[in-house]
Formats: sequence, structure tokens, C-alpha cells
Amino acid sequence: MAESEPPHRQSILRAWRQGDFALGVGPFIYGDLSGKPDGTGFDAYFDEEDPPGFAVVSQTCDIVSDPARNPWVVVCPLVKADSTRIAEIERGGVPRLAIVEKAPVGLVAELARPLTISKELLVTWKRNQGFADPAKAVEFARSLERCFGRFAFPDDFNRSISPLLNKLRDGYGRENAEMGRVARSLAEIRVRPSAAWDTEEVRVRFYLILKPEDQREANLEEINSAFEKVLAKLIWQGGLSIDDPSLQLGTYDDFLARDYIESVALDINALSFAARYVANG
Repeated sequence: MAESEPPHRQSILRAWRQGDFALGVGPFIYGDLSGKPDGTGFDAYFDEEDPPGFAVVSQTCDIVSDPARNPWVVVCPLVKADSTRIAEIERGGVPRLAIVEKAPVGLVAELARPLTISKELLVTWKRNQGFADPAKAVEFARSLERCFGRFAFPDDFNRSISPLLNKLRDGYGRENAEMGRVARSLAEIRVRPSAAWDTEEVRVRFYLILKPEDQREANLEEINSAFEKVLAKLIWQGGLSIDDPSLQLGTYDDFLARDYIESVALDINALSFAARYVANG
């Protein structure tokens, strides 16, 4: 699609937004080994069954930019999901899948299987609006960040905090569980190391970023006490240890920008903290 193309084709392209989707537009193509005896090379293959459709995951600014300079967009297939699976996705339990607000019932976006197509192809597809609620569109974008931007913590750290993660996951869906009420009172959990993760000795501090007060199910003392009890029992591996203080609680307004930048989100599949906060906060 060149700059000299008819204006109406350019206007079609400019209408597309991240999360918009098309239905019944063809197969998903992926690369795999070519089957050569020496195992070299690869070929393109079609999925055995065409997906119901595709959602656009490129940022809107990239979608509508001049095709002469940026001729590609990234899409991902829409796949079927039952009500149980959708509820799990809404809780943040399946990072590779995301809700598209206006997609047909039972279809979700499989973010972990992206496909690059040309804008020339995109403008031939019938566009369906993905989102009417701006907050849900933001949550979709956050899902993309979460799927592709999750931090790879060292194995020693993951093993050390596994009891904490288990308590958070187990308690989140239980209405009267103490850790459940505490977890549902948080917008986000972040971890700040005292030095680079590959340093010989690293102290870790947890930042508990609170939801607005009227959205919390536990008070500050309960939140602090629940975490302190679990952290005190953790057995730290490698060169890791808990910092002093081990916890810092507050809303987003209470943390310095440096605190946020120098810390890393503790992503817990059962808790999609940042996304839920943006949607509901």
C-alpha cells in the first residue's frame, strides 16, 4: 500500500485500533522445521483449523502510521474459551490469553501466538470494534505488557518466595481467608533488590501498593501483619536475604518514581494487580 493509494483505503487503515478484530479471514501461519534430514531450515505451515478470527495487537500509533515507512502490523488469533476459562483469564490466571470486550461470546485473544501481516492485507478485512470501554482497552494493553514483559526472576528467588506465592494464590478466591482479603486490597506487589540480581549478596524489599481505601478489604495493620508473618518464615536461598525493613506500604502517591522504576512487579497468575487497578480504580 503506497502513499499514492486512494484516500479511502488510507481512511480504512486509520479507523483500526489496538484490540479491533476481524472474523473468518483465513488461516494462521507458523514456522517449523522443514523436515530435512539434517534438521536445518524451516518452512511455513497452516494450522489444521482456521481460527475464528484475528485481533490486532500492534499499538494504535503503529497501525495508523504511514505504510510506506511501517508496512506491517501484528495480530493474534481469537480462540475458543469456555466460561470457566474466561473467568480464570479475568482473574489474571492465564497471561497468554486476553479478553477482547466486544468479541463474540466465547472468543478470546491468544497473545502468545502473534502473526505479522501487511497493512495491505489488513485493509481488506472487515473491522470490528474491539472495545467500547476505554478502561477495558487499557486492560488489554496491560495484558500485552504482562504477557511479553514479565520479569524473569532468578531461580533462587522463585524458590525462596514460593510459600508466599502459594498463600496469595490459594487465598485470593476465598472470601473469608485473611490472605485473600489482604491480596484483594492490593493494586500491585513489587520487589526491589538492593543490587543487581546476579550480585553475590542481594537484599530484597517488598513494596505493597494499596488500592484506594474504599476498595480495600483489610486495613493497614492486617496487611502488614499478614505479610510479615509469611516473610518471617521464608528460607532464602543463594545469596538472597530479606531487607530491613522488609515491607513498604502505600498508595501510588506514596512511592517515589525511583522506587517504582528500580523495582519489579511480582506477577502472580491468580492476581492481575496492575490491570485490575486500572480497570476499577
